[in-house]
Amino acid sequence: MCILWLSLAGCFPYSPMLIFCLLICVSKYNVYALVGGYMQKNAFEIPVDLPDALWLQDHFSNYANSKSKIGLLVRQGVLYRLKRSLYMKAADARDPYVIGKAANRIYGPSYVSFIYALRWHGLIPEHVVHVTSATYKKGRSKRYDTPVGSFLYQDVPAEAYPHGVVFTGEGEHRFLIASAEKALCDELYRSPVIRSMGRLEQLLFEDLRLDTWVFDQLDVGALTSLAERYKATTLGTFVKFIRKRSHA
Repeated sequence: MCILWLSLAGCFPYSPMLIFCLLICVSKYNVYALVGGYMQKNAFEIPVDLPDALWLQDHFSNYANSKSKIGLLVRQGVLYRLKRSLYMKAADARDPYVIGKAANRIYGPSYVSFIYALRWHGLIPEHVVHVTSATYKKGRSKRYDTPVGSFLYQDVPAEAYPHGVVFTGEGEHRFLIASAEKALCDELYRSPVIRSMGRLEQLLFEDLRLDTWVFDQLDVGALTSLAERYKATTLGTFVKFIRKRSHA
């Protein structure tokens, strides 16, 4: 803690000597400034990674106009606006767990899946640009373009939706994501109809470029159980394929 006394005697020749105290308190989480006896929160002490508008307005309630303060932080690049009433601290924009949490919150109910989850689980080698998530009974796909990237949402059958979804991360830094098996089934569900096991194999290992070693480590029982919930032709072909491959 540092206390600095500033004497402004002489600056105001017709007034008594004024003494102002500037107190700066710095801790791991908080930065405060006390000027002339007034304590004001610094923008950088926002303790949550994905604050919403109501939280921020309460947090900056000591300002004359908390909404203007939020707008200023967005213009300064301290906060990123993800959608109406939802923000991300710029300092957390490269944290994959915060990105995953953001995907869950931007549009829901949802969980991270499809191609992004395949990359997360190490099934494909390529970097994935967009964060892809599964929803159900929405009736249409959604896309949110934000300063931290694009978030895409697509329906899967309600019967399949809740199965094979897990939390990843710890404590406040965790989010819902499809298991490796579920992510693959979701991805196949949105692929064109495939009836040939030869074409399905081409899709898996040439088009999607799945790592064959990682693929063979997947739980065949889980894959079969999940795939049958979609009631889709391509997933039916996939069940035949994995059964044949597992007995080869």
